[in-house]
Amino acid sequence: MSLGYFGLILHGHIPWCKKSGRWPAGEEWLFEAMNETYIPFLNVLRDLKERGIKTALTINITPILAEQLADEYMKQRFSEYMEDLISRAQNDIKRFENHPQRKAIADFHLRNLEFTLNTFYNYYYRDILGSFKWLQDESMIELITCGATHGFLPLLESDSGIFSQIQLAVDTHKKHFGREPKGIWLPECAYRPKEYKNGNVRESIDYWVHNSGIEYFFVDSHGILNAEIIERKNDVGLNTNFGYNLETNVSAFGRNKNTSRQVWDAKIGYPGNEYYREFHKKDYESGLHYWRISDRKQKGEENKELYNIEKAIEQVEFHANDFIGLLEKELQTFSDDNNLTGIIISPYDFELYGHWWGEGIVWLKKLIENINENRNIEMITISDYRSRYKDKFSIITMKESSWGMGGHFEVWKNPEHGWIWSYINASIKEYEAVLEISPNPNEWEQRVLEQIARELLLMEGSDWSFLLYTEQAKEYANQRFHHHHQRFLKLIWAAKDFNDKNRITLRELEEIESIDSCFQEISIDYFRKKES
Repeated sequence: MSLGYFGLILHGHIPWCKKSGRWPAGEEWLFEAMNETYIPFLNVLRDLKERGIKTALTINITPILAEQLADEYMKQRFSEYMEDLISRAQNDIKRFENHPQRKAIADFHLRNLEFTLNTFYNYYYRDILGSFKWLQDESMIELITCGATHGFLPLLESDSGIFSQIQLAVDTHKKHFGREPKGIWLPECAYRPKEYKNGNVRESIDYWVHNSGIEYFFVDSHGILNAEIIERKNDVGLNTNFGYNLETNVSAFGRNKNTSRQVWDAKIGYPGNEYYREFHKKDYESGLHYWRISDRKQKGEENKELYNIEKAIEQVEFHANDFIGLLEKELQTFSDDNNLTGIIISPYDFELYGHWWGEGIVWLKKLIENINENRNIEMITISDYRSRYKDKFSIITMKESSWGMGGHFEVWKNPEHGWIWSYINASIKEYEAVLEISPNPNEWEQRVLEQIARELLLMEGSDWSFLLYTEQAKEYANQRFHHHHQRFLKLIWAAKDFNDKNRITLRELEEIESIDSCFQEISIDYFRKKES
């Protein structure tokens, strides 16, 4: 009998970037993730399945990411991107003819790039989503959803904003993966309870999650640890190594702090090991990586040493086993204290593995392999664990929380860029008002109203306020938000008086539609004013 369960959750998300810049911000965000994370991990899962190794992990592909991965334009651009990288690696091999160590690294890059492009075409037939669906149907993974465009739900002041993000996510998930999701990754793990303002009641986030047929979600550790038990079903108390139910019968799971720190923490986390690939320093000509992190005491890129693949792989083996030891310790302590079978909830950004942490995909593979050889721990999907133990979950109420710095909402709404939310919430109300005067739109009106919905959704994405806060691609984030807002204003002006044919032309609408072409099956009814 095992000590307990390990729930690994990978959150895949890239904001909509089609025809909206390429590098350093824009389409290459998606292409990097495809090349360094999604396709390599598909290769890992395919290999594990062929060898009969159980995975049972939970993967979130956000609806807006799924729409991009399914887009023919983006698939073709990815192929061009890969061909360019392959050419750069080939040139580096020639350039480093008299430098054996650098040449070996260039050859390593070339082999990986060629293999990735080959599998994209010849194993997955350019269909990454279909490949994940196949793994889902083979019970290798569970696929869950997120807000449609990763909208920060607690800061949306109209219920239609929350409902449309979640219900469109369910529809889009079913379109791409053939079934409705049982779980949702709340964008930024952000939760808000029921609230009372100015004599009005606003339902909790879990109310809308339940309303769309979803059974569970995740919060950061303090979301559980600061909760209040209102009906006790066990002797656990508040602990992230077990599940909880809310009054809506939706389950909440909290992130395990120790396993998260071991991967995320900038100082003690595995990705900061001196032998791992340095992310930030790239070759001045090709843009490829040739250096390792090296001794952190030696500041400056000029002190970085060349990457040693064999040394890095040695660290991967050590860190996989170290992580398993941490899991065993956590589960043993929980079992001893509570006489229940616990679960370690470990949610991470998918793109951490392979993209940010170059060896991350190899580490995941080694971790899964070693867990399968270890009889003390069992990997499990969150739905499977919930179905086994939900009757033993205590019922709680939770306070607001997120996984951002400070644990609340300050990263996304603060004095410096809080203005973004006044734009978003005013736009939601304006769209609700336009829909009230458009109960039965004709074909042209429907088309305009649907594009308004797309622009509104793209404005709502939490990425723009996050990038403004971190000052990573700050100018790009500001431009992107205002581009969507300007398109929204143009379209909403036309919708306020469809009799005035000069307000928007067919050509103008087609141009906007060609850029922001996500969610072709969108329902404008989701955006009509809601009563909780």
